[in-house]
Amino acid sequence: MSLWEAAIMAAAYTVVFLCFIGEKIIKVDCSGLLKQNWKSTKCKKMLAQRGATLQGTKLHGEIRKAFEQVLLPLGNAEKELLPARMDRNFRSRMERQIGLLEQRKLCREIRLTDVVPLPKNTFRRWNDDGREWRESVLQCSALERLLPKEGGRPVYAVYRKNAYLRVLQSRHIRQSDRTGHGKRCYDDKVMVPCPSCGAEVKLESQQVSCPYCGGVIESDFYDWQTEAFEVYEGMGTNQRRMLQLLAWGALEYVCLLLSLWLIQNTQISLAAGVGVALLILGAVVVVTALVSEKQEKLAGQIVRYSENYLRSCINEALYQGGNHPDLMDCSVGAIRLKKVVNTEETTRITVQVYISETYLPQGRSPYTRKYNRTLELQRARYSQRRKGDGKFFTERECPSCGANFVPDENHCCSFCGYHLQVDGAKWVVQTS
Repeated sequence: MSLWEAAIMAAAYTVVFLCFIGEKIIKVDCSGLLKQNWKSTKCKKMLAQRGATLQGTKLHGEIRKAFEQVLLPLGNAEKELLPARMDRNFRSRMERQIGLLEQRKLCREIRLTDVVPLPKNTFRRWNDDGREWRESVLQCSALERLLPKEGGRPVYAVYRKNAYLRVLQSRHIRQSDRTGHGKRCYDDKVMVPCPSCGAEVKLESQQVSCPYCGGVIESDFYDWQTEAFEVYEGMGTNQRRMLQLLAWGALEYVCLLLSLWLIQNTQISLAAGVGVALLILGAVVVVTALVSEKQEKLAGQIVRYSENYLRSCINEALYQGGNHPDLMDCSVGAIRLKKVVNTEETTRITVQVYISETYLPQGRSPYTRKYNRTLELQRARYSQRRKGDGKFFTERECPSCGANFVPDENHCCSFCGYHLQVDGAKWVVQTS
């Protein structure tokens, strides 16, 4: 069979196969043709909004508050609007971003419409490394603009049809409350001693009054602190399946073309082409599974491994090294463990990190630079062990409640239970 004939026959079989499979896995959706789903209609709807960005979205109150604590400071370019409880590294990045916007006399406005929370109007929760975490993702259409603070036309605008907003928060778990492995902590009312008379008082909110002596008890220990915020455009289910189907179709077409051209018997060549394509697909699945299993094994070799804390340490190192005057934000995406070396005292790891940097040049539109780097980091292997002597025994000021105290055997504040990260727990970048 000639190459031209093989190409035509391979294309015909591939098209038939793609149509057959596509009809099974892809749902035809023509809603995008409706006027209310046009880009112009959605932009007009978002620009006509008044008040808070998420007002009228019927989101759970805690979810709406978590997002507005970040959206409002950016929309007004005012550091004073940042919430009191934020991760230190995240606060530094937000202050840097707002500071650059103030220098450019701009504010970053993000308007949303057709908001759908994932999962349905609740947080995804888990416990990790002595902290309780919660995450919320909103699926929506978003219009992001950079506006002059004194008014005028936007200097930059981007519309995302399939936008996702993600916020990550955490709070400390007291050592005495780490008995179970449940996904939720402190959901019920708790008892705290009154600092004035010592009576047990139910802590129902950040501020309560003692029913015995009238003393006011304030506590922000149970408040959630923001760890991360992201705005990105995702791929719909149909789009993802279409790309996967096209990749499979291209693989099958190449295999059928070569088999039809090299093998004279048509039936044998067709069977060989489909078989080779299936073998390649199976090999890809097996390699992906092996890579995932390797990541789990490497993570298991690290004592008290927390990817979120590792990301925070890398973010801090990158922030300290990022001195470009136009750098607005720098974030770490996926982290891949490549090597783990344990000694009696230390743990040394090699990781590949995917980094995204956003720049805001003077008089130009912002742009994003994405790249990956390989880093070597080190920390104490058993950082939670207490030494026999040293400055850790001296009285310290709790970074959570402000009380002066001597840490207990679990490195915790005796007043609010805050778990101190000792110096050896921090991942330090050795080489990059």
